[in-house]
Amino acid sequence: MSLHHYLNRLTQRFDTQALQPPEAAPAATEASLRQRDPATWQQLSAWCRAGAGPGGSGWFNPGGQPSVDKRWAAAALGGPAAAAWANAFARDLDGGSALDLLPGRLAGLALRLRVKAADAAWWRLRQHADPWDAGWVRSAPPALRQLQGPWLPRRATLLLADAADQRALRLAQATLQQRSDAFDHPVRWLWVATDASAVSAPLAAPGERFFALPGGDR
Repeated sequence: MSLHHYLNRLTQRFDTQALQPPEAAPAATEASLRQRDPATWQQLSAWCRAGAGPGGSGWFNPGGQPSVDKRWAAAALGGPAAAAWANAFARDLDGGSALDLLPGRLAGLALRLRVKAADAAWWRLRQHADPWDAGWVRSAPPALRQLQGPWLPRRATLLLADAADQRALRLAQATLQQRSDAFDHPVRWLWVATDASAVSAPLAAPGERFFALPGGDR
């Protein structure tokens, strides 16, 4: 990757053509969802971050590909209220929940600038607290063309996929996995279903994990 390409990538914004941002809920509701199953929350967080580092391409290599131990992983989440739970998890991961709690627009702008500055520091190692991008994979044809074509992660990314859209999204998942060696950042694909049986097909793939929320079928 050239330095020019790298600098262009810094101007990237969240790709709303391919992804729908996780839906916000009141802070108390998001906290309640997290407290519903803290063990699964921690396990899912650990799964996302496993192999995500170290990041950085070296001080003297600004155009190089950042070092990432595991650029792609897929898993599934099932159980009652899985979509709401996944939204809360994604907003915690992407910093949306923390941003909402800041006192005023200036504090929010300062946070966004700090995140962009971290993105620009090609030598910087990935930190546990660094915000990810997170969003629901759209299944409309323009979104699928974007995902199967030019889409690239601008930072570590969690892709939430509705298991009810399996048929439409499988090709996008396969294409992204095939292209993942070229990604500068780790990407995690998570099928989400309120009915565990809806994710049986993706779970048949070698190496995919299943995270079950309380009351789920597995």
